[in-house]
Amino acid sequence: MLTALTSGGKQVVLTRQSSLTSLREWRKNETYYCPQCKEQVLLKVGDIVIPHFAHLKQTTCRDSFSEGESPTHLLGKIQLYELFSQLHLQTKMEPYLPAIRQRPDLLVTWQNEQIPIEFQCSTIPIARILERNAGYHTVNMLPIWIVLTPPKIQDTSAFVLTYQLTQFQQHFIRHIHSSTKEKLSVFLTYNPSKQQFHYLSHFIHLRGTAFAMCHSVMRIKHQTIPFAIPATPCTKDIEDLTRQYQSARRKYLRSVIGYNQRGIHHRFLRACYEMRMQPVQLPAWIGVPTFGQAAFTESDCEWQLLLIAAIRQTRCTPFQLNRSTLHSFVKTFEGDSSLQLEACQNYVDFLREQRIDIYRMDKFMGRDFVLEILSGRFLAMHARN
Repeated sequence: MLTALTSGGKQVVLTRQSSLTSLREWRKNETYYCPQCKEQVLLKVGDIVIPHFAHLKQTTCRDSFSEGESPTHLLGKIQLYELFSQLHLQTKMEPYLPAIRQRPDLLVTWQNEQIPIEFQCSTIPIARILERNAGYHTVNMLPIWIVLTPPKIQDTSAFVLTYQLTQFQQHFIRHIHSSTKEKLSVFLTYNPSKQQFHYLSHFIHLRGTAFAMCHSVMRIKHQTIPFAIPATPCTKDIEDLTRQYQSARRKYLRSVIGYNQRGIHHRFLRACYEMRMQPVQLPAWIGVPTFGQAAFTESDCEWQLLLIAAIRQTRCTPFQLNRSTLHSFVKTFEGDSSLQLEACQNYVDFLREQRIDIYRMDKFMGRDFVLEILSGRFLAMHARN
């Protein structure tokens, strides 16, 4: 922990402003105590680990500070504390909130609102995150979670990339609502060793936990409050996202036969067989990134073809479709059925807008729907901004 009380009750916050020599002098001349349990703590000042306080013995303090914090976590908290302080915001390090018995890494006051800041460096149960968020909400606080930048992201300068986000990481994606149908999705991370924020944004789901996305870097000295929002992708970026998406689409269609172990019992292959086509022959309007497609872990090619097959079984067109067909369809997939239902409806809307004849699989074979869809999506966001 980075805060403690002196014997006179004064709070001490360890930052990089104090030299190791001065801290060692403090240790000789003062006794420090935990701000919560009031037990004595030791000021540890080494040459490798960042100076910090630690309980002298195992504490019975129920909501005690996290012991054994990593040097990365300690350094990140210090740097973020200094950032907000330099922006002339009232900032508290590791304050205890007795009403909810929680202690955020930082508590920043901005425009008369108290905002908990959590710098998360390790993977913990999502239930624990939800519990902490629920606690903050009971006292009308909206926390901001900043995740340690993943190593593969730290080492790349690419603006458009494909990356697999774990379920834990996906939980920290913030969805910023707008006046358009599109939501700006942002995953904010921080790398203390290089003092850089890494933004991942404008996610396009590919399959499973893989996404195509935009990646931008900001030095901590350039960060603002409220946090800066990534810029809208330019034409070149949208083309790069399109290439990433199309590459993943082709890879899936080519591999679904070679690596399939269920043969004709594979639902996607069964549908292809019944429509008398090879997977690589799918028309361009099957496997497109319409709104909400991340509700399915399956490739867009798979769930969209299966939806087409389900509609064809009813002998209807997208214009005649009964919504009960969509309800029955999403029940065959794992996941949030309400979000999947919305994704299906968005895809049906796309078929209607493009006047697609789902009984003519040979039409629109070469048309680049992906580029059209992504360009329209991000141009709409650009117009809003």
